[in-house]
Amino acid sequence: MEVRYSAGPARGFDMLGPLPALHRFVLVVAALLVCTGIGFWFGVMPEAPLNVRAGVLAGTATGVAAAFVLVHDFHQRQKRTARARRRVH
Repeated sequence: MEVRYSAGPARGFDMLGPLPALHRFVLVVAALLVCTGIGFWFGVMPEAPLNVRAGVLAGTATGVAAAFVLVHDFHQRQKRTARARRRVH
């Protein structure tokens, strides 16, 4: 059995392929937690001119944007029908 993988624009440059739903969920939650934590940290720093509420809101908004960018597929893919060959033994 021979398997050929073609790289390039025809196939796209998928490194890992589409992510399963659980991995997308974990990635979204991690991005939200990290960005919200950073926003909270900026809110409690005395050097930054931000209060905690504004820092958490800014961090959460950044987390939502980061999560969208991380899981969204920006490539326009065309759906093609799959052909299957039956093996005759």
